[in-house]
Amino acid sequence: MKITCSSFKCSLTREVELQDSPALQAFQNSPEQWKYQAVEPAEFSDMELRTKRYMEHRGSDPQRYLCVYVAFEKTSGELIGQASLSRSHPAIASLGFGVAKQHFAKGFGTEIANAIIKFGFEDIKLNRISADVAIENKACIAALKKLKLQKEGVSRQCIWAQDKWWDEAQHAILREEYFGSIQ
Repeated sequence: MKITCSSFKCSLTREVELQDSPALQAFQNSPEQWKYQAVEPAEFSDMELRTKRYMEHRGSDPQRYLCVYVAFEKTSGELIGQASLSRSHPAIASLGFGVAKQHFAKGFGTEIANAIIKFGFEDIKLNRISADVAIENKACIAALKKLKLQKEGVSRQCIWAQDKWWDEAQHAILREEYFGSIQ
């Protein structure tokens, strides 16, 4: 599936490729990235293997259940982040996105998430997109709020990672809300 969403500062134009592994490794395999995410660092220790597994298990068009795209800074062409949609049903997906540390607090996360949400509703015709985020991840929560995802609740101590229990807040936006918010 091709995505054509692009914004003022960055573009999210293609699916992740094996050649992206070193750049993804450079930003995802760092303590700054894990600080506010309920993940085990080992999950990001080998991005080449992770990318290969994605390519093997993503599913096929048009009912692909996993879509991972890479984001590039427009002026430099540098890979600065990624976004994903993981379907649990043909019309329901979970959102994930991340930005390299050197690009934190510049609006890239919001732009990247907006592009993949647009793709989800407009191109693959989803009905619901949700995001589960560690309550410590204030930047992600702010981006989701800007993008009109509604907070639906908090799951307390729902994930064990990095030697502690994490609480996660659930956010979601429905197709009708998305199209109502862009008019």
